[in-house]
Amino acid sequence: MISLKANMKIHFIGIGGAGMLPLAIHSKLKGFKVSGSDLSSENFHILRNEGIYPEKGHGHVGLDADLVVYSSAVKEDNTEFISAKMNNIPLIKRAEFLGLITKESHAVLVSGSHGKSTTSTMLADMLNTYPEINATALIGAETVSMNSNYYKGKGDHIILEADEYDRSFLKMFPRDLIILNIDDDHMDIYGDISGLKNCFRELISKLNERSILVYNGDDEATIQTAESYQGKKVSFGITNKCDYSAANIKFINFHTEFDLIKNGQIIATLNYFYSGKLNVYNMLASAALLSGYGIEGKKIAELALNFKGVKRRQEIIYSDDNYILIDDYGHHPSEVKNSLENLRLNHRGRMIVLFQPHLYSRTKYHSKAFAGSFHDADIVLISHIYPAREKFDPSVSSKNIYLDMNEIERKKTTVFDNFEDLYLVLEREVRPGDLVVSMGAGEINKILYRLKKELVKNENN
Repeated sequence: MISLKANMKIHFIGIGGAGMLPLAIHSKLKGFKVSGSDLSSENFHILRNEGIYPEKGHGHVGLDADLVVYSSAVKEDNTEFISAKMNNIPLIKRAEFLGLITKESHAVLVSGSHGKSTTSTMLADMLNTYPEINATALIGAETVSMNSNYYKGKGDHIILEADEYDRSFLKMFPRDLIILNIDDDHMDIYGDISGLKNCFRELISKLNERSILVYNGDDEATIQTAESYQGKKVSFGITNKCDYSAANIKFINFHTEFDLIKNGQIIATLNYFYSGKLNVYNMLASAALLSGYGIEGKKIAELALNFKGVKRRQEIIYSDDNYILIDDYGHHPSEVKNSLENLRLNHRGRMIVLFQPHLYSRTKYHSKAFAGSFHDADIVLISHIYPAREKFDPSVSSKNIYLDMNEIERKKTTVFDNFEDLYLVLEREVRPGDLVVSMGAGEINKILYRLKKELVKNENN
């Protein structure tokens, strides 16, 4: 049984990745000796600022390492993985290391199919600045407030995303748990929604008598899952059947305002950056947990103003009198549909969507659902699939979505095999008054940044 001990030397393979970097910084601040390596040096400056000096490329793990942590991107033929194994140095996955961290702190886990990074950031922006808690947070995306995905806190609370992929969150030990929603994602792992709900029930079973379970009282799958917990639990939702709900919701200029209702009584009016129904749920979940910590009414409203947003989540990367460019991470049909509905609330002109499907398995399973998620777009430009961890599957391509879209509604849609051809069409199509949004967990935002560069150049001429 591996446990964390004072002065341990921990080596991280893939230290520069979004999930590993905050773990390395957290370990350094906790007094551990930290080393690491990565094929990309893009984030090394962040690590060096914290006194961590990683190596570019993968060589051999030093014999003085007490523990090696590796990311999901690292394969067993990695030279450092082999080196650690040959020298009998303990090797654990990132998820297992998170489990060790959560065992030793007041772990607040944010789970659910959609909204984890945004809700975790809402909580971090509010609780890191609240002196009585001063929470630490490890976020799965870079936040606007920190320009990183790590919040240094001095308190015992630590906010973490609990990822359901590959059942990895079962390695963690929550003190408090938020379940935002349960949707049919990662069906290549779970088979059906019942398998996914059972996995969430297993996570809930890790809570203790002092825990708080915060769950979505408008989502049937989440309600069914939360029924298994007999301890303290509170529901949130837009409907008034929930313990915490919202009324008089207004979306104005990419901001949201609503009355926060607790057990039928208005306790505050919240105003914060980000618009859309999904983000109302995210903020309600955050407010419900804060209330569980004894933070109420006006103080919650005051802390909500600290939320500045998450990069790649409805992130406005360029805006002038003629064009708005937005980068969004949405890569599940529900996320795409919600994001486009949100953007349509704030923009009456044309909307051009640049979409890159994520994973062959997700594209195959959700092709028809994706096809129906672009209703609010005027033009949809679809790129090749971003495979991430998956091997090439010749039975599926972006054309599946295109063909299904044509069956549902005629829309100006084109499929591309490469980014260059997509950009040339975008350049020809875009005109003043347009909102252009890149959507996907892959590299489609490179197209958006290229367009931004061109607009800035024209602006300066």
